[in-house]
Amino acid sequence: MENVILKVKDLSLTYYGGYDAVGDVSFELLHGDKLCVFGGQNQGKTSLMRALAGLEDYQGSILLCGKELREIPPEDRDITYSFDDGSLNKRQSVLKNVIRPLVLRKRDDAYISSRLGYVADLFRINDLLNVKVKELTEVQACRVLLARIFIRESKLYLLDNIFRKIDYSLRRNLFGLLYQAVENTGAAVIYATDRILEASTLGDKIAVIHGGRIEQTDDYYHLYKNPSSLAVIRGLDENIGIVSGTLKKREDGYRIKMYDEEEVKVLSSPIAGNYENKIVCACVYPKDVRAIKSEEGKWTAIAVISTKDGNLVALKRDENVVCGQSENLKRNDKADVEIICAGNYFDKLSERRINSDNEI
Repeated sequence: MENVILKVKDLSLTYYGGYDAVGDVSFELLHGDKLCVFGGQNQGKTSLMRALAGLEDYQGSILLCGKELREIPPEDRDITYSFDDGSLNKRQSVLKNVIRPLVLRKRDDAYISSRLGYVADLFRINDLLNVKVKELTEVQACRVLLARIFIRESKLYLLDNIFRKIDYSLRRNLFGLLYQAVENTGAAVIYATDRILEASTLGDKIAVIHGGRIEQTDDYYHLYKNPSSLAVIRGLDENIGIVSGTLKKREDGYRIKMYDEEEVKVLSSPIAGNYENKIVCACVYPKDVRAIKSEEGKWTAIAVISTKDGNLVALKRDENVVCGQSENLKRNDKADVEIICAGNYFDKLSERRINSDNEI
């Protein structure tokens, strides 16, 4: 299929000593696709990106425009890979840094001038071209890095958390510039980040990576509503609670019976033959939690976070933790908590979502 830019099959990466950094990753990207690899620290994002760039000795197959990556000399790979502004030469001028990818490839002066004009305007660095990189602010250096990335026209861009050094409050404008550049290229783009807002904004699809494996790939809405594992839901929103207990069938449906006998209604319908009377856990969304201060309450407030909609309180009871809106609760207060319902539920041991395709 000519439109397939990247096809990855059974990709694994094992470092010296037997550490499995990436395992059994498979996906493909078409021309113009934008995929965000999302995950926390040390979950395999950078290892995956380095493997895709051909910088690591991987197992499996990586096809770039139909040809195995190993068979393409590094200088002929139509890939731009970048991480953060550490890749810039701080002793050189912005101009030399930006045009370096084209100079190394011996592009003619007219082409270099044309591309320089484009990226200098897009990333607003015209007045910085003669300044040395070491004299720039962190935000300015990131704009220069973006210019250097996109001055080269590639079929595949691999961008590994390029704003990692920038304070989150300053990222908004930079991310807007990145989004515009990505839209303009029409190339395939993979962007690795630990910020779900960035992933959901830039990516057509989000690949959630955990322990070096892709847990699930989908858009944000479907990841949030139908997570394949607890790792997915924990990564998307730390305010989503988890309750555990024995799955029981009642007249009005299924309930999770917590260890102190209280029960929580489960909205989704499990396979009773497989999971009834077994230990499961389920996610609880903050909108479904009601908490009232009570000296006799069985829940304890362990954290209070102020939001634009009021105070969000994290509440703990045994191993169960949920979050809900409450104005009168403070840390260490006792509370009565009503959980209106729980959403998706998971096998306790595997932490995989239980659905109609699951068998114990």
